[in-house]
Amino acid sequence: MSGKIYETYFKVKSVIIKEEISNVKTALNKVDLTTKEKNYKKEKNTKQLTDEEINQLTEILKRVKNNSSKGYFDTAKGLIIEGLSIDKFNKDLNLELANIYIKEKNYQNAEIIYRDLLEVIKDDTDLYKKIAYIYAMQGKLDLALDNYIKVHRKKPADEEVINMLCEITYDLKDFKSSLKYINQYLKFKPRDIDKMNMKAVCYEEARDFKDAIDTHKRILELQPYNTVSRDKVRELSDFI
Repeated sequence: MSGKIYETYFKVKSVIIKEEISNVKTALNKVDLTTKEKNYKKEKNTKQLTDEEINQLTEILKRVKNNSSKGYFDTAKGLIIEGLSIDKFNKDLNLELANIYIKEKNYQNAEIIYRDLLEVIKDDTDLYKKIAYIYAMQGKLDLALDNYIKVHRKKPADEEVINMLCEITYDLKDFKSSLKYINQYLKFKPRDIDKMNMKAVCYEEARDFKDAIDTHKRILELQPYNTVSRDKVRELSDFI
């Protein structure tokens, strides 16, 4: 998932509305994109696709991407239905459908797709990363955190995942965990002022005032006219 889509979370996280997802689902082979509900609970069909079907799916996927990139979402959805009638577990087509829902800001339906895919594609870190983002966008921060941690265990150097772990743990006021992830993130971007400010807050919450002051002093080295850090150094010095 690109960095741009991750930026969306930070822009809207304070105004997220939490809603429940409908438990009612149609059978996948009767997928209805007007109600946007699917069901992957049946075992994956192991039937091998023919060369003709593979070629059809390749062409359909190209057309889906082309129409989606131009904003022709209804046309793209129609093509996806056609493709899923050939291979209802096709990962690429399902991901394209989820991407359309994300562009439409219909995060609930994107969540359904990712959850259903994970029923048949186990231990896919890319899918865990995608569903974690969708959970975060809906304000389901505990679920988002669980899934980002799964990805982080397998990909400890994934900068975007560490970034989200910093933000989510901070939002959940788990400052001890947030500090751990912030320190990891600052190894990638040691001059990131936002993360350094968060780091200072984490230290302050832990009543580790000396390290909080040192962090603000580091910020002042990079931004000598940062009045917030300057005031904080003065304020926190009274507690040492």
